[in-house]
Amino acid sequence: MILPLTNKTIKAISPEMTVLAQPSRCVRQRCSHNVCTKCMDICPTDAVFWDEMGIGINQDSCTQCLACLAVCPTAALISPEISLVQLLSELAKHPLPVLGCHGKQNTKAHARLPCLGLLAHSELMVICALIFSEGLQLNLSACEDCPNKHIIPTIDKTHSFINTFITDNALQLIKKEIDLDFQAPSINRRQLFSMLREHTTRKTATIIGRLQDSSEQQSYGEKQVPIIRTMLLKILSSHPEEYRQTIINQLFGNIAFTSECTQSERCVGVCPTGAIQSSGNDNAPSSFNRELCVACNSCQAFCRSGGVLCLQT
Repeated sequence: MILPLTNKTIKAISPEMTVLAQPSRCVRQRCSHNVCTKCMDICPTDAVFWDEMGIGINQDSCTQCLACLAVCPTAALISPEISLVQLLSELAKHPLPVLGCHGKQNTKAHARLPCLGLLAHSELMVICALIFSEGLQLNLSACEDCPNKHIIPTIDKTHSFINTFITDNALQLIKKEIDLDFQAPSINRRQLFSMLREHTTRKTATIIGRLQDSSEQQSYGEKQVPIIRTMLLKILSSHPEEYRQTIINQLFGNIAFTSECTQSERCVGVCPTGAIQSSGNDNAPSSFNRELCVACNSCQAFCRSGGVLCLQT
């Protein structure tokens, strides 16, 4: 029997799990003209706030649903307890892995996030779909009895969106425990790895191995590419160009320089990921790398002349 959880119960189970703000990564803090409120808009308890000091988290009211992490374009909000490479590695040890959450320890899972709300991040869900092409079950069976049940519609929406361009998506949203196909590990670690070498999940293990080099964010001076984008780019590098471009067109930001561009390169300075770089030519607009664009809208907000237009936000 799955008992209802309260906010206090979640904190008692996992008091060390929390959401932290990195002000230097917040687009609103980096650019006063950017009025981004995505994290505050999605927070059901108003735990994410903005005051004269900038972005902050009220830990007493935060339920650790991770919805704010899922919508923040620059990873200004983080959960220090999460190691995505480690999480994916744990899941890859099982033929049909099940992902659960720490808030519901009595549910069945091979690996757990603080909350499955993070899977509302479309790029992370694509990563899971590409890695676990043979299937991954998201155990949502106890979410209705959790204070964080508001994550269910956002995960549903992201899953439906992913299905529009990844037609062989094998991610399953399991909302009833009876529908869960969970195989508890019954062999030792050495036997497990021996089996995996022969199992078709060898492809999965290979992909995970490549991601070990992506455990750190790409940095461009003070600019950083979010770790989820870094990992996704690493995975896409081994896919056909047409497939890769389809995902880029669906998920990545895009901009256009208009006839009003004065080549002031203010956009270069304000871009948090290095997607916009100086062309080195006073008579040419800045160069743009769409692979690094997170659609934060800072370039458009900061440009005084209307010389740059965000096409996808």
